[in-house]
Amino acid sequence: MSEQLSWELSQSNNYFAPKFAIKMWEDYIPHSLIDDVMGVTLHQELDGMFDNDLWEHYNVFKWDYPCIRELNDHIKECYKNFCTNLKIPIEKVWIRGWIYPQKRGMKLDRHLHALHENAYLSGNLCLTKNNTTTDYDIPYIGWVKIDNQKGKMILFPSCIPHASDTLQEDSRYTLAFDLITEQGMDYFWNHNATEYDPLLLATEL
Repeated sequence: MSEQLSWELSQSNNYFAPKFAIKMWEDYIPHSLIDDVMGVTLHQELDGMFDNDLWEHYNVFKWDYPCIRELNDHIKECYKNFCTNLKIPIEKVWIRGWIYPQKRGMKLDRHLHALHENAYLSGNLCLTKNNTTTDYDIPYIGWVKIDNQKGKMILFPSCIPHASDTLQEDSRYTLAFDLITEQGMDYFWNHNATEYDPLLLATEL
């Protein structure tokens, strides 16, 4: 079941009073597909794909497997539903994804994916069942905890800081990704392109 998550204050009565709207989208990917993606993930891990935390050096959505192509289609549909729900244009977007393999005792510190004029959307997809949360630092609101459930996917503005708590279990696998608009990609090609930039690996959603 999909659901829009929202925090907003739509009216301010003076210059200094806050006015904001933060929208996120919660959706679910079928467990059968998640199991297939997890199988591919473990195969890639055995081949050393995730050694030395080289998350910037690959794009999950370029892996040539039927389940990855199917996942791409699911994410595209979720993205379209989110935009339709907000009554905003459905942009042509590119996607780049990476796996975060978390082991017992590890945590993900507060961070964000983009903070500039072309920042768009990011995603968090849980590949395993764990008793953990991903915590989003919503402006003016504070930390909001969202349970990590197998197959749960959250689309959120790339500028929103987030973190995860310390893992008390043996392992947890998450697929994180960024969506980049055509305008954002054009800006990248014209201003920031280097041979090491992870956006070089982005593929059209």
